[in-house]
Amino acid sequence: MSLVNLAHVCSHLQNASLARLGLTSIPCSKMLHTLMLQLQRSGYVSSVTIGGPMPPPPSSLNPILDPSDDSVSSHIAQPKTQPQSSTDPQAPFSPTQIPIAQRRLWVGLKYWNSEPVLYKMGLVSKPTRRVWIGFRDIDRLAKGDHSGYVRGLRAVGESMYVTTDQGIMEVRECAEKRTGGMLLCRVNGL
Repeated sequence: MSLVNLAHVCSHLQNASLARLGLTSIPCSKMLHTLMLQLQRSGYVSSVTIGGPMPPPPSSLNPILDPSDDSVSSHIAQPKTQPQSSTDPQAPFSPTQIPIAQRRLWVGLKYWNSEPVLYKMGLVSKPTRRVWIGFRDIDRLAKGDHSGYVRGLRAVGESMYVTTDQGIMEVRECAEKRTGGMLLCRVNGL
């Protein structure tokens, strides 16, 4: 997954939330699915569903994540079944039935008092300058200090996501596990 595609997804989600859309779709990849599940776990989006070019049925939009589950990779390995929206609504649905080029991630956006919860989303690492950071600097970012040219987390409702050898995690989670990685994106909430 290239950072160019991630930049498109960041701007798409920011524009969709500011346009007050309830449901939007983005291209499906393992990295984007993991990132969207992390955003759902952090409370920025309401639902994440793998589907095709047509929106999934409303009954499949509210998957409940187990709060005691620390890894989101188990949700990627075993997708939930949902009814197919074509001719037979009772037929079991699997994302593997859809050709790879047509798979989409359907993301439900959240709003609080008519304001978007996901207010701003942007890249930290750029395609031409990837920012790799060690666990000591991640600790500084989580505490609100600058690390190089990267600003620390100071605002309420602000998160930063890091791709590590253990998957995609939030900066505070990386600081607890004392692991470093490449900074992906920064998300600002209300």
